[in-house]
Amino acid sequence: MLKADARKHYRQLRKAFSRIEVEEMSAQILGQIKRFDFLEDRVFHLFLPIEKNHEINTYPLMNWLVNEGKTLVLPKVEGQNMVNCQVSIPVETTLNNLSIPEPTAYKEIDSLAIDVVFVPLFVSDSQGERVGYGGGYYDRFLATCRPETKKIGLSYFRPIEQIDDIFESDIALDYCVMPTGIVSFGERSSNVWK
Repeated sequence: MLKADARKHYRQLRKAFSRIEVEEMSAQILGQIKRFDFLEDRVFHLFLPIEKNHEINTYPLMNWLVNEGKTLVLPKVEGQNMVNCQVSIPVETTLNNLSIPEPTAYKEIDSLAIDVVFVPLFVSDSQGERVGYGGGYYDRFLATCRPETKKIGLSYFRPIEQIDDIFESDIALDYCVMPTGIVSFGERSSNVWK
């Protein structure tokens, strides 16, 4: 499947979700995330949802990470790149021109300090390649992280078989978390957590 076709298809499916369905599936995804062993991980990069697009509600995940004593980093778009914004709770945000909530008070940190990145997407494939909005922001950002930084996609949908138009600059996920379970990729590609 081509990225543009997948993006169109899964955008329509996601748009059909009710607010209650979004909240229920978001809570299920958080429950799956709590199964990870994050003991050694300290710094977490998290996206905030574009609510009008029915994105996964990550605010409960943000609060859980802070309650676990983790350092929280939110993205802020500047030009073609994202700035890593270390924030404290409560977080004050404003919507940018893409309707993405961004922090207004923060301390900028280096990508090399980040241990875990939660990545937004429409859907991934069975190799961990992902379909996002198509701007390339996360691929450019992930290229600046350490190789061992965990890349965890959050999706309402199970991975599809294959995305056909992968670019050399695309960076694959290590895991995809869905309401029904966790899929791990790479050497662990046969490992599906249920």
